[in-house]
This record gives sequence, C-alpha cells and structure tokens, in this order.
Amino acid sequence: MRGKSSESLQFDPEIEKTAKVNCKEAKEARQSARLAILEQPSQEEESSSSYISEEEPIEMAAPPPPPPRRNLG
Repeated sequence: MRGKSSESLQFDPEIEKTAKVNCKEAKEARQSARLAILEQPSQEEESSSSYISEEEPIEMAAPPPPPPRRNLG
C-alpha cells in the first residue's frame, strides 16, 4: 500500500504547539551561541594586540626549501 495511508493522521494542536516552542527555543539558543562566538574573538584580539609594540621587529621564518625533483625513469 504505497502512497495510501490505512488511516487518516490526526492533528494534535498541543503537540504542534510544543514542537513550535521547542524549535523556537533551539533557534534562540543557536543564535545566542553564535553571537557569543562572534564577540569572543574581538575581545581576544584587543587583549593580544596590546602587548605587541610597533617598535619591535617581527621575525619571519625562512621559507622551506623546495621539494626534491623526481625523475621518472
């Protein structure tokens, strides 16, 4: 019996209301977590940049040597 239900589905407004509330709470929780993550790096950047002075030169590591050439043969 594919495509046909043996009995009609019953609509329960209480279940639908509960599901809607749960979805809304989950959405708000995700949104607040996303905002907290976005605010967190900006605070770290401000605190980490305060100890680096412009007068100190920043030393960069030398680029790695190129890989050895392979000969097919």
